[in-house]
Amino acid sequence: MVSLGRSLFVVVAWTLLSPAVVAQTIDEEAADYYRKWLEADVVYIITDEEREVFLNLTTAEEKERFIEQFWRRRDPDPETEINEFREEHYRRIAYANDHFSIGAPGWKTDRGRVYILHGPPDSKEYHDQGEQYYRPMTEGGGVTTTYAWELWYYRHLPDIGDNVEIEFVDKTLTGHFVLARDEMDKDAMLWVPGLGLTESERLGGGSKAERIGTRTMANEASRRVGNPLKIFTLKDDLFDRLRRYSKIQAAPDIKFKDLEALVDIQLYYNQLPFEVRHDLVRVTPEDFLVPVTFYFDTQELGFQQSVGVRQAKLNVYGRVENVAHQKVYSFDDTVSLNLNNDGSGTGRSIYQKAIPLKPGRYKLVAIVKDPKSEKIGTLERGIIVPSGFQEDLEMSPVILADLVQPAKFEEFINDPFVLGSVKVYPNAGNTFRRGDPVGFYCEVYNVMADQQTLEPELSLYLRILRDGNEVPTPFQGKDLRQLLHRFSDRFFVGSMFGSELLEPGTYRLHLQVVDHIAGATAETSTEFRIADVGRQLAASSK
Repeated sequence: MVSLGRSLFVVVAWTLLSPAVVAQTIDEEAADYYRKWLEADVVYIITDEEREVFLNLTTAEEKERFIEQFWRRRDPDPETEINEFREEHYRRIAYANDHFSIGAPGWKTDRGRVYILHGPPDSKEYHDQGEQYYRPMTEGGGVTTTYAWELWYYRHLPDIGDNVEIEFVDKTLTGHFVLARDEMDKDAMLWVPGLGLTESERLGGGSKAERIGTRTMANEASRRVGNPLKIFTLKDDLFDRLRRYSKIQAAPDIKFKDLEALVDIQLYYNQLPFEVRHDLVRVTPEDFLVPVTFYFDTQELGFQQSVGVRQAKLNVYGRVENVAHQKVYSFDDTVSLNLNNDGSGTGRSIYQKAIPLKPGRYKLVAIVKDPKSEKIGTLERGIIVPSGFQEDLEMSPVILADLVQPAKFEEFINDPFVLGSVKVYPNAGNTFRRGDPVGFYCEVYNVMADQQTLEPELSLYLRILRDGNEVPTPFQGKDLRQLLHRFSDRFFVGSMFGSELLEPGTYRLHLQVVDHIAGATAETSTEFRIADVGRQLAASSK
């Protein structure tokens, strides 16, 4: 065992493919996703109760858990890897956007809403603007001219009924079809005197002005006043039509409420609790490596006596899924941990795995099992890989670490903790014991070089803030350009500073880099906490 002066075991389990690091996505990007999910993706299918619960959630973990359970409760076949309901829902959204967009995304239109809620109709009729229309007797008979309109027919809609007809009318001549609340909505001659009459109106038995009024009367006999030839069916009653259309647009009932029990599955599998963090390592402008770090307490593990040491093994399984609930990556490893017979070296263990991902949103499901004690721990974590790579001077978010030290030559290939030319052991919760050094690492992109010397000219400034005020430190106001190092096509800073002068509390580490040749400035910052009690660090190998 290699001692690093602290009692945290480090388990090496992945090989780093690139030194480029881009830290976790900013909160604003995650907030945009959750807002889009609520207000666009599921706006038509989420119940009022679910919406209220979601709006009251405060953490990303809670929202990710809610979203997962939201889809599970609607999964018609939980035994399959794919959530068929979710797949079909996003297919319908895509279809609506492809076929119904007109000035607004297709999902926002009335046709889009009905299609997303109920799927494709069993049959569909389309009628052009100005088309001659022979009314059925249920609409009063006679001939008129219509606006462009569509009729969708469904043989059966659950909780709505059989032989459901839905009309959409384009009154604006723009291609924007709206749900018709009344069968007369499509009549382009409704307000033209002497044209588009019903059979009764043509024979002098009523007038156009009476159409709406007589339709709203409750008594069937009175409904026929002025229109004795008009035959009404139950489905053509105005109020029934409105009630039906209200149900057509309502969120569907949750069919698999028994799956609510899955919410408690975490409790059952929380016998071996652990933490997870992830960082983003940019390989190319559109390709990332995502190092996922697992933290768990060694005291929770079942150790067996071996030669001179006590040994424990862990089985680790991970699965990464995309928004369509499809597996994009999985891994499983067996990890060995050693303790001295005197118990020294107890503390926390680290396990890491690097996952190649493209920009997008993913979910990590991780399971850790101790075969000796049979304890199991599960955890779900959302991962957002950002898109876009700007050409101006840019700094990656800061990775705070328990240890930052120069890497040996052989470690560049075999040690996953190597970033740039240093080894970085990420801190799980950005919390440090007072007096222990605080490590930090970030990268600088798009640095401009002098055209003659081909060398850059950079300055680096480090500030520690508390409650918005700068805290006096030995590096206050100093140009720390000596901490900037070049690796491949980018610069990085990886160093440590002492925390002896920092009282317990919450602080912000702020980094600023100045490119004197480009005349540009970039900044990045992150919060950390100084506590009276910290953790110790040690390392062991897989």
